[in-house]
Amino acid sequence: MDSLLKEQLKERAQSLVQIPDHFQPVLEEYFEGENGEGEAMFTWTDDQHDEGISLTLDLDGNLTRLSIEMKKENAYSASLDETELRQRAEQFLLDHYPHALQHLTLYQTKKLTKTYRFYYEQLVMNLPLDDAGCFVDVDARGEIVEFKYNGLQPEPEVPKKLIAKEKLSEHVKNRLDFQLIITRLDSVIHNVTEDGLRLVYKIEPFFMKYKAGVLVPTLTIIHEEDEKEKEEFVTLPPLPETIVQNDLSSEEIIGISEEMEVIREVDWGEETGIVWRDQGWTLDEDVKDLSMDRLFKKHNEDTVKAFISKKTGKITRFMWIKDRTGDLSLSQKECYQIAIAFLQMIIPDYYQYLQLIVHDNGDEQNDTRIAFNFHVHNGHGIPIFSEIVVVSVNRQTGQIDYYSGPSSDLEQLQHIPSEAAISKKEAYDIFSKHLDFKLIWDKNYEENNNILAYQACDRHTGKSFRYIDAITGEIITEKD
Repeated sequence: MDSLLKEQLKERAQSLVQIPDHFQPVLEEYFEGENGEGEAMFTWTDDQHDEGISLTLDLDGNLTRLSIEMKKENAYSASLDETELRQRAEQFLLDHYPHALQHLTLYQTKKLTKTYRFYYEQLVMNLPLDDAGCFVDVDARGEIVEFKYNGLQPEPEVPKKLIAKEKLSEHVKNRLDFQLIITRLDSVIHNVTEDGLRLVYKIEPFFMKYKAGVLVPTLTIIHEEDEKEKEEFVTLPPLPETIVQNDLSSEEIIGISEEMEVIREVDWGEETGIVWRDQGWTLDEDVKDLSMDRLFKKHNEDTVKAFISKKTGKITRFMWIKDRTGDLSLSQKECYQIAIAFLQMIIPDYYQYLQLIVHDNGDEQNDTRIAFNFHVHNGHGIPIFSEIVVVSVNRQTGQIDYYSGPSSDLEQLQHIPSEAAISKKEAYDIFSKHLDFKLIWDKNYEENNNILAYQACDRHTGKSFRYIDAITGEIITEKD
């Protein structure tokens, strides 16, 4: 990309938003593909107040993404109603795409925590095309704080005949299975009122999306029936009868030295993120370089990152990006012993719920590190879904370079029933009574077009299935 076009895009970006004087540019990156497509990304921030503005342009200078995070006093002293906020959203859209509303229709409105989000979709058969349209977030004062424009998709072909839903139902039921698991439900993602762990049946297969125009059941994505990598779970060595109380600070556990300093501390809701780096560290690069690569180096190179639970004050995970070297050459067995001792020290109460995962191809290892993965269960053989504890041992130093602990609350886990109140047969019957299919447009990225598809859903809500409560039999679906 020539320098003239870069300068034009930069000037265009600066003309679209009002950048406060105390903001500094931190990212200016340009991408250009083989076919002439591409984009330009710009970010300005005030790190002291966690404020920032980011936007993306296509190579014609059209705005495709915008994100504004600003802390304003009395931000909600004068709130507009939903109709006025919608008018602000549409005016913003028309300012950037004057003919947008000739092709896009307001399809959905969501009330988020601090904003309203308006979705404008490209409709065919009164259904939104996948990967088309845009959304606009408007805050209570009517200011645009988030925008994403996907553009328009080619008009898709509408099938002349559709497969009967009964054929799809039969195909799903013949392949259906249920696995008893414990999983964390989130009221933002699932149709539940309370967050937390729940004993549920996981519905398998999870993928139930079929081509509507093919008269025999055909999934939109064909999953090859590859043999799953075999893995077994190995019981860990017993805890010592006497466990030395861990009086170490977080810095001591992680291995932070006196020569290091905190360079960043970030509030992540339930956790605090902390980043350390050697005092006096400098990035020996051109300060005018605002590329993605330099930004990545500035934020990550030679750092140590950790996340601390606000509730317990304990480390939930940490990683050494900074390299540590030594003269040792530890074997896998020696590293495993170090990993076990670390787990017994850092999560002694959780230790009994862990099992080592052993793969056919051995543990993940390289010249300097060996990573051990641990399966988490409830003590009665029921797995905690997607819960893996990881410990990576540096073979040259014997130190822990990476740790990711359990995210589930132990007290809550211990109160989860260890047996289902409904059988798999009952779960099957409940699912069958709720099973329906709805038409959707689904993007085929290989051919870059939309195809009409049938998506399995709950016949009462039209939402996609996630789980069945193993105690109450409640169908748990996605939130939206």
